[in-house]
Amino acid sequence: MIPSTTMKAPSSLPFEQIPRTDPLPERIYRQIHEKIANGEIDPSVRMTETQLAAMLGVSRTPLREALTRLRHEGLLAAGRGTSVASLSRTDLEEIMELRLLIEPYLAARAATLATPQGLRALDEVVRRELAALPRPALQKFVMANHDFRVVLVGLAGNKRLAEAASRHDSQIQALRRATLEKKSNREIVVRHHQLLVAALGRHDAQAAETIMRDLMLQARESILALIPAPRS
Repeated sequence: MIPSTTMKAPSSLPFEQIPRTDPLPERIYRQIHEKIANGEIDPSVRMTETQLAAMLGVSRTPLREALTRLRHEGLLAAGRGTSVASLSRTDLEEIMELRLLIEPYLAARAATLATPQGLRALDEVVRRELAALPRPALQKFVMANHDFRVVLVGLAGNKRLAEAASRHDSQIQALRRATLEKKSNREIVVRHHQLLVAALGRHDAQAAETIMRDLMLQARESILALIPAPRS
């Protein structure tokens, strides 16, 4: 059993066999990503690597590479101790404090290093977020929100810092999804993402940093609201 890889029960997953073409880890990554996006994979249910490899018709070595990438991006849990139940309010406060330090800095770096290709990718993700704003499309919005962050962090160009940010982000994945149940929160995210793309297009690092800090502050408030403060 691999506690860091949580998927839907085997009987309910109509997986197609992965074509045996290169690069195989990339193709595995994309299929799992798509099935999370359309709701066919439930990240709350555990599955072994052996079961998943059999469903995809691949060996465990390329599967592990794809799963590692998904974990680094925060799409799958990174290991034990990352579930909502294992995090105290103090844990969450510390994680959000770190995010307040890291995420605005990454946004500023991305504004400095943004490329036309990267900006087009962010524009496309924002369009996906707008299309997924209605409640029935929540899972698609969550995935688009995830993809926006992946592209933005990639533009920042600091892999070690990006890995640290993703590690902390993965710990609050379930809580972040819970906050996005509210349409008003989804609308806040989209507005900030639109402002971020505009700031990156101007290569305005200061504006990008300010926008991201404000978004992180609002995210912190929404997430902590889900965990009652201890009684004194």
